Amino acid sequence: MLKSILLASLFLSMPLNFAYANSIESAVIEGVKFLGDIPEVEWYRVDGRTLVIGWKGIPRQFPHTNRKAARRAAIATEKEIYVWAVRHNQKKWTVGSGKSYICSVLAKNGRVKTDTCPYSQNDISSLD
Repeated sequence: MLKSILLASLFLSMPLNFAYANSIESAVIEGVKFLGDIPEVEWYRVDGRTLVIGWKGIPRQFPHTNRKAARRAAIATEKEIYVWAVRHNQKKWTVGSGKSYICSVLAKNGRVKTDTCPYSQNDISSLD
């Protein structure tokens, strides 16, 4: 009896979890729509609380843009958001895959908590 109740509650909660994940992803996408206006952003993908940005070239405002995306997504979702910058040809890149990435930013409550993106123009030029 207890087992059937647990199974039933599990199946009933699955659609809620899926809807919750979809709402987070939708909020992230809404928060980072500005990325579509940046010519060097070839693509971006949202997976839960992770945003992966595929960069084709490194613009002058590269570090600022990654931080802005992280802050806006964190505000839109009210969650901790990770932003990973990768090369445009790494479309199948995933967190923990061991493959290289350019940099990452973690934001919560609209504030950057950690940031590995380069700050100086010399560091940015070395990425090209």
